[in-house]
Amino acid sequence: MKNPSIIFIAGAPGSGKTTVAELLVKKLHSPYIDFGWLREFHLDREWKKASNREEKMSFENLVAILKNYIRYGYKNVVVTDLKDSKIQEISKFFKKDRYVIFSLIIEKNEEIKKRVLGPRDSGFKNVKEAVSWNKHLKERKTLLHEIKIDNSHNKPEKTAEQILKFIV
Repeated sequence: MKNPSIIFIAGAPGSGKTTVAELLVKKLHSPYIDFGWLREFHLDREWKKASNREEKMSFENLVAILKNYIRYGYKNVVVTDLKDSKIQEISKFFKKDRYVIFSLIIEKNEEIKKRVLGPRDSGFKNVKEAVSWNKHLKERKTLLHEIKIDNSHNKPEKTAEQILKFIV
């Protein structure tokens, strides 16, 4: 989809979402929202303490922020760090809007493990959960406006370039 209003970068922890999103923001000179920023008021560094209520409220805030960007004519707003359950709800909230979802997947569990346990800023270190999330993402049906990209061996710059070819 060319010139989307919103670009969602999805995937399991360790799939490269944040790095790719940051590269896109630099290339597109776009606003950037890491959903973790909205959630962090309710989370500690171990990703605990958030109830479903806080998760729902944070997502509703994100939708309101994005609708406002759309209302003001912004293009290529980059959003990352949504759980897959929320990615699956995107079409419900943005059915009249131009959006695209790029889901980054990793082929081998060992690669996810290496990335999650390596030096990362997110604080997320639950390998079992990351592997399960990635497996589910690979196996579930592709969503409306979603493109799955195998990010197992790509350098972040290559993945960002792949995405740019779809949207620019």
